[in-house]
Amino acid sequence: MRSGSLAVVLAAALLTGLALAFQGFARWAGEHPGWAVLLGLVAVPVLYALLRGMPHARELRRAARAGMAEAEADALAATRTAPPVPVDEPAGPPTHAQEPPPAADTFPPGPEEPTLAAPFRDGRTAPLPEPEAPEPYAPEPEPEAAVLTAAELDGADLATLDFAALDPDTFEEAVAALCRRDGCADAETVGGAGDLGADVLATAPDGRRVVIQCKRYGPENKVGSQDLQRFGGTCWSVHGAQLAVLVTTSEFTAPAEEYAESSGIRCVDGADLAAWAEGTGPAPWGPGATVR
Repeated sequence: MRSGSLAVVLAAALLTGLALAFQGFARWAGEHPGWAVLLGLVAVPVLYALLRGMPHARELRRAARAGMAEAEADALAATRTAPPVPVDEPAGPPTHAQEPPPAADTFPPGPEEPTLAAPFRDGRTAPLPEPEAPEPYAPEPEPEAAVLTAAELDGADLATLDFAALDPDTFEEAVAALCRRDGCADAETVGGAGDLGADVLATAPDGRRVVIQCKRYGPENKVGSQDLQRFGGTCWSVHGAQLAVLVTTSEFTAPAEEYAESSGIRCVDGADLAAWAEGTGPAPWGPGATVR
């Protein structure tokens, strides 16, 4: 296929060259008619001789192709009838295929290969030992909250007390102890079932009735507006508070602070509680205490 394409390309190139040559010759013959007639008288016999010699050239090419085809056929026939050449195999020790494999029990187990005590069931596999059950997960126990009595809190240094480490009842007693330390001699806890939101009741040094609710929350749990609304619904009408305070070890949400400001409830968060206990911040009824 490649030779046919090459022949077509060559023929096209030859025809193009002949056309260009004929065009140039025609232009030259128009300019020199005498020389053109003379050249034509010489070219006619030459072309005649070439045309007569072309059939002989074709026959020679056909004979050459026939001879090449016969040579190729003879070579192919010689390769088919030639006997295979033997290959000498090198002498060596006998292969594994020539000797039967040794019995499996002739190999003692190695020092790092455990011997299976269970017998083979199907001649090929042995039962594997049961995997050991993982040890059950045991979470680390949380530290127990500190439990202190009212008497112990009155004698303790409240400035160093960790309010978040107290249990809820002890946290209420600690807030009452803070009130007694700062002038509320009658402060006592009243929390429990049916307390209606009041955990500590006290009388401020200026004579106002103080009602306190205590929320011992973790840092991730903030006091929300619903807590303030429930406390606001009972502190004034039920407990007759003249000063309502909500104390927490955590923080207040923004809606809770907005409700507290609108209803007049004072909010004491964890930072304010620490400042109150250390004496660096005011008590909820003292000067500097604000409603928020």
